[in-house]
Amino acid sequence: MGGFEKLMSPLEITPKIIFKNRIMKTGQSTFRWNDDGTADGSAAIGLYESIAAGGAAAVVIGGVMWDDMPGRYCNVWDDKFIPGLTELAEAVHRHDSYIIGQLHHGGPSAAVLGEGRPFSSSTIETEDLPIPEPEGRATRGLSVEEIHEKEKLIVEGAVRMKKAGFDGVEVHAAHGYLLNSFLSPIWNKRDDEYAFENVANRTRVMAELYQMIREACGPDFLIGTRINGIEFSPLTGNNGITPDMARDTAIALEMIGYQYISVTGYGYGDLPFRFIPDYFPYPDPEPHMRPYMKDYEGMGLLLPAAKYIHDAVKVPVVCVGRMDEVKGERALEEGYADIIGFGRYLWADPEFPNKVKEGRIDEIRRCNRCGSCQDPLVSPRICRVNPALGREKELALTPVSERKKVMVIGGGPAGMQAAIDAAARGHDVDLYERSGELGGRLKLASMIKGNKVEDIMPIYDYLTTMVGKSDVRVHLNEEASAELVRRERPDVVILANSSPYLIPDIPGIDGGNVYTIPGLSKLAKLPLKLFSPEFIHKASRHFMPVGKKIVVLGAGAEGAQCATFMAHCGKDVTLLSEDDDIGGLVPVPYKVRLEPWFEENGVEVVRNATCKEIRKGLVIAEVDGRERTFGCDSVLVMLPEKRDAAFCDELRNAGVEVVEIGSTMGGDNAFVKHAIIDGREAACRI
Repeated sequence: MGGFEKLMSPLEITPKIIFKNRIMKTGQSTFRWNDDGTADGSAAIGLYESIAAGGAAAVVIGGVMWDDMPGRYCNVWDDKFIPGLTELAEAVHRHDSYIIGQLHHGGPSAAVLGEGRPFSSSTIETEDLPIPEPEGRATRGLSVEEIHEKEKLIVEGAVRMKKAGFDGVEVHAAHGYLLNSFLSPIWNKRDDEYAFENVANRTRVMAELYQMIREACGPDFLIGTRINGIEFSPLTGNNGITPDMARDTAIALEMIGYQYISVTGYGYGDLPFRFIPDYFPYPDPEPHMRPYMKDYEGMGLLLPAAKYIHDAVKVPVVCVGRMDEVKGERALEEGYADIIGFGRYLWADPEFPNKVKEGRIDEIRRCNRCGSCQDPLVSPRICRVNPALGREKELALTPVSERKKVMVIGGGPAGMQAAIDAAARGHDVDLYERSGELGGRLKLASMIKGNKVEDIMPIYDYLTTMVGKSDVRVHLNEEASAELVRRERPDVVILANSSPYLIPDIPGIDGGNVYTIPGLSKLAKLPLKLFSPEFIHKASRHFMPVGKKIVVLGAGAEGAQCATFMAHCGKDVTLLSEDDDIGGLVPVPYKVRLEPWFEENGVEVVRNATCKEIRKGLVIAEVDGRERTFGCDSVLVMLPEKRDAAFCDELRNAGVEVVEIGSTMGGDNAFVKHAIIDGREAACRI
């Protein structure tokens, strides 16, 4: 087992439920259900079956709605949902994995859905909200009679899941949702028998639910719960759950009868500061979170609270938050928890448990915390590194009936993914890269981003490893010309080479004070051969071969991240955007943090600005119809790639079958999350 004996060891939860290892897929909404909330034949079944097949001991189906609520959730509020849930349970059980349904309702955090006041433990007016408007909305406290009505609906949902073959339920009382609003002082302002101040009172709903579910579902049905072990808030005088409060709650829940406790956490305040546990340090942590950076950079932001609870109870405790196999093993050895909860890690690689068990550590496709899967503008969920997430059947690597000679041109992420997958299906694959190494601009991106929050280098490591283990023949330092294609006579060419970056045709663009992305790539080429991207990222804060005052042209993902990097390097930065969009395709959990950080760190953001001329020492731009000048030492042109069809057209005119993917297509496809999906799709359709 390669040193992960604890992680791979069995655990008895109840006499009839014995986990084969300590890996649990924690609950997360996938939005891969049918539009009506049924599971029948949905993409979610393939997604969860892949995780079960990958070796997880238990799979928690996240966000199962016991009440009719807008959104593409998994529903259990009517008997019509039972057949699809039965199909789901059977799919998970086929692989010796337990299935647990997470009973869920957004409550006060469902403010973005529907009309009127969302219901909660208490009535809270706008000025007292822990989540300020416009994201938050004044809440309506439930009466005692309404609480009992909701409890009845929750229990009916549990009964339906039992009928569908589920092994148990997880009563979701975390993350600012309905049941959490009774357990947290940030929400619970009641003065009756459900008031926060008394532990018995604040857990009363949880006690009533446990007894009702147990009576309705029988003694062998697993009943666990998920709670916040800590809550973070910048709001003075309105703090949330402390570890002491969470410990007392956990002890009460154990006495009530809950058979495991999954410990998580949450953050309140304005939208940019609520992304816990991953995104809050980007570009820098706000003051109220700085004391927690040691935990974040160590075992994990939420692990101390989990250990505090684990030391106080005897039922199994689940810990979560940026876990991998090394941290998971250590957490078990050092008594942080009994079960390691993995969320996005199992989206990135459903086979993670089996790979750990079999010692195939170098083959793990690791989550790099890019935020793509939690981008509310992208639904259903996608994964940057797992192109088949939610499309397991559609993008399965089935053996081909006709073996083809495939030439892949371009060794970046799109080309590598296409080559790996085409070879896995049985095609005869050659991969051509004009430079001396594979990886495209992954190392450059890692140098700019660093690895404090998002970490790109695992993509490079995984793809280069899998190319090396495949039957793909790699040709480095070889330009794939039309003549080479004619000579090799492939059946299919997958074109994955870079397109040119947009360079505005303006006076001064060729000046010595102007740097483009290709130019910066050349500057970084030698250092990246000698040192790691992480080392160069840190060293750049002390030495950067550009001037002190910087103007960045373009405020899409390229420009916004460059501006962040340069500001971190101590530069005086002005960011010129041609429109109102600052950050472009940067996933929302990071994007919403950019502008507040720019404002706090002196980065001037200028919207609706079109650069007209670059001179030595200044940039002339038209801003809202008026001319403005910006003094600077250096200008960085950070505009996206634009498709150049010349080579593709030349090949197609010669009768060659060509598939374009990734950077070849420019625009959005040049981003890693689209490039990798492009690579898998190309391999599956040839």
